[in-house]
Amino acid sequence: MDTNSQGFHEETSVLSNLPETEWKLVANTTLLGWKGFWLTHHIMKSVISIENQFNPLPSDILLVSFPKTGTTWIKALTATILRHNSNLDSDSQTDPLQTQNPHELIPFLELETFGESPSRDINQVPSPRVFNTHLPYSILPEAVKNSGCRIIYISRNPADTFVSTWHFYNKRFGTKIPLEVAFDEFCQGTVGLGPFVDHVFEYWLEREKENVLFVTYEELKDDPKKHVSRIAEFLGCSLSADEIDQVVWKCSHERLSKLDVNKDEERVHWSGMKFSSYFRRGVVGDGKNLLSPEMMERIETLANQRWEGSGLEIKMFGAEPNPVKSLGIN
Repeated sequence: MDTNSQGFHEETSVLSNLPETEWKLVANTTLLGWKGFWLTHHIMKSVISIENQFNPLPSDILLVSFPKTGTTWIKALTATILRHNSNLDSDSQTDPLQTQNPHELIPFLELETFGESPSRDINQVPSPRVFNTHLPYSILPEAVKNSGCRIIYISRNPADTFVSTWHFYNKRFGTKIPLEVAFDEFCQGTVGLGPFVDHVFEYWLEREKENVLFVTYEELKDDPKKHVSRIAEFLGCSLSADEIDQVVWKCSHERLSKLDVNKDEERVHWSGMKFSSYFRRGVVGDGKNLLSPEMMERIETLANQRWEGSGLEIKMFGAEPNPVKSLGIN
């Protein structure tokens, strides 16, 4: 039996024995249970490919997030910081964000470089190689954990995460299930890459490692210069105060959402979503605009109970009563 055939049979055997559940919000998608999390079939196949084929380098940078917690923003920030540090972005004419969406600049590890039909050749990714992933820490291959590569994890208030997810998938699939049903799924954790509270918790527990940086959407919104400086320092980049100001502005919601590349109806993400879909509101506290007080209490209690005693608390995620001005990106 050749290697490809052996890999196919191993994959089929693994997938056929996993527990299943239905994700109603996303076009009645079937999810597979793996290591305490729920993954779609194509993500599960990619996990197997990454485990078998990915050879991480110590110089690699991995941007990690639960979906709809600031992935686009952290991609834009990282790409811009690295360009400034390399003196490649000294003026607006060399700013790639003017002509490319952040998702075009940094490939998605699970589907663009690995999986059934990868669209990006990993050998063509320039050094330092930067990838993003939504995989929980426990599902990352041991090769990644042992490589010393830098990991930046961004998280967000669970209520705002759910609301952003609700709007995103409704726009993509036109899902007609009641809000309460989707919310119940989210709280139960039976969503893609869920449970959310466990996803966040795993990376929080790794934050003391020198190669792991844990940031929140809310603290980036509250003091972007301070936390962009943190990210730059973590990446080994020496930027002046003026350069930090430029990074914050170039990657702001106000600027990126108005660029032609992100408004062009003909330009779409590899998933089929228009780039404009990644720039909705970008505010803290949006959950309160859609969820009832009872729903807010449920999701906050769920998070605090799971994180109890760890130092991770819901108040870190900007659970104030009034939304603040928009700087962030979903």
